[in-house]
Amino acid sequence: MSLIKNDYPILEYDTECNAIIMPGHSTDFHFPERAVMLFMETEVENYALENECEIIGQFITITKLFPVYKTIHNGVELAVCQAPLGGAAATQIMEQLIAGGVKKIIATGCCGALFADNEGDFYIPVSALRQEGTSYHYLQPSREVSLNDNAINAIAEVLNNRGFHYKKCKTWTTDGFYRETKEMVEYRKAEGCSVVEMECASLAACAEFRNIIFGQLLFTADSLANIESHDTRNWGNRHFALAMDLAMDAAVEV
Repeated sequence: MSLIKNDYPILEYDTECNAIIMPGHSTDFHFPERAVMLFMETEVENYALENECEIIGQFITITKLFPVYKTIHNGVELAVCQAPLGGAAATQIMEQLIAGGVKKIIATGCCGALFADNEGDFYIPVSALRQEGTSYHYLQPSREVSLNDNAINAIAEVLNNRGFHYKKCKTWTTDGFYRETKEMVEYRKAEGCSVVEMECASLAACAEFRNIIFGQLLFTADSLANIESHDTRNWGNRHFALAMDLAMDAAVEV
């Protein structure tokens, strides 16, 4: 029997790989091997317009349509797609990319800083603490999920070659944006988390389950370093285009 039951539904896990609804069941998309998932809308649309990118797929959700573009970056074909906020929604997009033939994915987006830093500082997650729900549908319960070494190294190589400082880190993935309490933040900092965001653990778990390469480049936006006062700063807006370019470089290298 493949279903592992538990008193708490979030900890129940089915080892069966096939589901009643499988990604790609209603589409016949054929994507490049490499893709970037970008937690940004304006930058993706501007890039697609300026580079006359071909639309090679379109994911229909109840929220909006998510086009998938094809581009040539440093001589390599890439699929480029906006990623939605939240682990569950972002993982649905990842699943459809994988179903269309993608085997290597680099994502980028902003995160919250848990320690004093400069807005826009770069972090490369090597592991993600799983305080969200989606990852538990893909991997058996554990406190963390690790990210792929090849992807980590590709992102680091790009940042090194382009002269950007970065830190490798453990990230705290949560789906409770408004439940980041003072004690919880201090607890996560004490166990080694440097930043907080809402998707990394979900995407890493899906990638491991589907046996593809995944890595993520994070840059800090708001700050929780002072738990007495949330500093929104500029929400990282000045750094989106740069992060997009770096993620595309890394997708070529991975």
